[in-house]
Amino acid sequence: NLHLSTANIDGLLMAGFEGSIWYNGGPFQYKQWQAYLMLLRMVPKLIYNKLVYGRYLDIFVAHSPPFKVGDREDRCHTGLKAFNLFIKLFKPQIFIHGHVHIYDRNASREMMYEGTKIINCSGFYKTEVNI
Repeated sequence: NLHLSTANIDGLLMAGFEGSIWYNGGPFQYKQWQAYLMLLRMVPKLIYNKLVYGRYLDIFVAHSPPFKVGDREDRCHTGLKAFNLFIKLFKPQIFIHGHVHIYDRNASREMMYEGTKIINCSGFYKTEVNI
């Protein structure tokens, strides 16, 4: 479980966040401001990574996408704005998310945002990481 934590897996620095935007009050749903506050708890761990390994992290794993980067217009598939700031500050090589289902096999699963590759891994997806 990577939620609000970091892990070094064979030299690959990972971090994560559970859940999605609040849309009906169910579990693991957060308001935009709550996501910002929750991600703040990770900052000391990420600074430690930067000091020890020379980078904050390689891969960020989330349930939901960043705001306006692979999300949808409907309420339950709106991305979290806190992720956009997180990407700008901590520059993960890859940001992997699900939540937004892809029904068209020809639809693109990858896009770039602020130098980070955003990948929708809904269903499954294979990629490579260079560290």
